[in-house]
Amino acid sequence: MGTDVHRIVDQTALLLEDAELHERMSRPLTPYGDGHASERIAARLCAWLEQRRAEKRCS
Repeated sequence: MGTDVHRIVDQTALLLEDAELHERMSRPLTPYGDGHASERIAARLCAWLEQRRAEKRCS
């Protein structure tokens, strides 16, 4: 948006007047996912290791 005062005022007014636009812009959007990837990776690795241990015990 920059530092243009008129543009800032116009965009602010638009957000205050358009509830749908405000709702869309008020939700954070992160390009990095939901922040729980490491937990899922650790769980998958643990499950994989347990499966390997079980296979070694059976062979």
